[in-house]
Amino acid sequence: MTATIARVLTGAAALLVVSTAGCGPTSPDTSNTSQVPSPGPVPATAGTAPTAASNPTPYGPDTCVQGYVWREAFDTDHVCVAPATRSKAAADNTQATSRWTTGAYGPDTCVAGYVWREATPIDHVCVTPETRSQAADDNAHATQRRAVAPRRCTTGYVWREAFPTDYVCVLPATRAAAARDNAQATARRDPTGRYGITTCVGGYVWREARPVDQVCVTPDVRDLTAADNAAADTRTN
Repeated sequence: MTATIARVLTGAAALLVVSTAGCGPTSPDTSNTSQVPSPGPVPATAGTAPTAASNPTPYGPDTCVQGYVWREAFDTDHVCVAPATRSKAAADNTQATSRWTTGAYGPDTCVAGYVWREATPIDHVCVTPETRSQAADDNAHATQRRAVAPRRCTTGYVWREAFPTDYVCVLPATRAAAARDNAQATARRDPTGRYGITTCVGGYVWREARPVDQVCVTPDVRDLTAADNAAADTRTN
């Protein structure tokens, strides 16, 4: 029980940080030259920037193909999008609280003319309908915009896809369950609860397929998710 509370409090703290920052990470501090740069094309500074020939994935396995950058609609959002889309996501994040009103869906109900972006099931930044459609399209193209294809699963396993870049290999039934849980994400939350707008209703906990995965599931599903994450490297070719 103590471990569960710690995980929930940690998740809540992470949420508060994101919410305070306008639901997304702040821009990198360009004055710190030791900081890892944002993903995307790197200036060809001799002796410092990796090249495609020397390192095709300078930003790790989620490195984007040329012309695309991480969307960064929230922490760890590595869906590859056009640079203009990343800029739009950052701008929408800064407007998040001004586009919320207390309404039918709780304190993060959108004002008229806006809808939840839903870059993930719990992404309730309010945007125009066109921007939400763009987010869904970018999610659908996430895999093909990576510089290196993700590793394939061994026979009998499939990518879980709890979020667009979730390549943990699981049983087909587990992937189907993740999709169902995503579809129920809003219905299982108590937006006025102790941990803010992603508080789960009684009997549910955050799934935590990744640190910012706050889709509400049953405790046994969260345990299975953790076990699948731990076994990820043993289920790929």
